[in-house]
Amino acid sequence: MNTTTLQKKEYKDLVRRQSRVEKELAMLSEVIKQQAEDGLIRLSTLKKWERISRDLDRGGGRIFNSRKEVKSWFKNL
Repeated sequence: MNTTTLQKKEYKDLVRRQSRVEKELAMLSEVIKQQAEDGLIRLSTLKKWERISRDLDRGGGRIFNSRKEVKSWFKNL
């Protein structure tokens, strides 16, 4: 295992950034839930997003080599 040393300022910046990202994700999650309740997002689409989210939480992910691959993947969801 590799060990990396960070300066205190860099560490605080990382913690601050992580906190901001988590707040924004929570806010985005609430917006999506509200739109799903209003019927603006189909239930099948919401289930697919939840499956993708679970996979990412478990350490799974996707790697794309181009924007075209990303667009194609989203279209095939």
